[in-house]
Amino acid sequence: MEFTKRLLEIIFSPLGILSIPLFAGVVLSFLRKHSRAGRRLLTCGALLFLIFVFTPLAHYLMWNLEKQFQPLLVLPQLPKIDRIVVLAGYAEEHPGFPITSNVSEQTIANMAEGLRLYRLDPKNKLVLSGGVVRSGEKAVAASMADFLRQMGVPEQDMVVEGNSKDTYQNLLEVKKLIGSSPFILVASACDLRRAVAVAKKLQMNPIPAPAHIRTLQNHPANTTMADEFSIYIKNRGYVSSANIPRLQWACHEYLGYVWYQFLGRI
Repeated sequence: MEFTKRLLEIIFSPLGILSIPLFAGVVLSFLRKHSRAGRRLLTCGALLFLIFVFTPLAHYLMWNLEKQFQPLLVLPQLPKIDRIVVLAGYAEEHPGFPITSNVSEQTIANMAEGLRLYRLDPKNKLVLSGGVVRSGEKAVAASMADFLRQMGVPEQDMVVEGNSKDTYQNLLEVKKLIGSSPFILVASACDLRRAVAVAKKLQMNPIPAPAHIRTLQNHPANTTMADEFSIYIKNRGYVSSANIPRLQWACHEYLGYVWYQFLGRI
């Protein structure tokens, strides 16, 4: 099942969609019989690349995910909330390097947001969720705990959940720790839709706290169609080489959501 998931993600991801016609076009270009088809495929690949980089496609796909959850600037006034759950991204062990160089940008953003919320009320505990990514290394959650420990968070204020390997397992393991009590759920804004849906399917009560927000600063969630043109001009059409990794991430979330629906996890 995991192999099928990976294969589908590769085929239907933006890089997969871009690579297939380019690769096939190069191969067919060397065959005299099919050289015309090869040139057409290369043209198709080039056009896809231009669309990915020079249009706001990546921005709007990511914005559609992020706009569902507004930043959590203050803690909700609910007496039962005493847990801040922070989902992991990625981390590797590299002895001799600072912890800030061993965890991914996404993970740092999630931890920074979790730490900010914790500082608002240190009576809360931070639950760090993320298992082993590379065989033989410690869990990502343990690396997150190293980071927060060096940021001054006391050991007794952290709970490390290091058994899970994906979003579904994250929430499944966290439920064993907190049950159905309300909790703050910190994850990348782009990932929260799927994470919240999983939590609700498990009959948990998450309060979304988006981190690593990329689009809402320049494109508010309540934007009307009349505002779109001026926002497009203001942001120079969203032309950026960063559009391809953003598009890749957004599509990963859309495909992941469909996959979880297929598995009955949301």
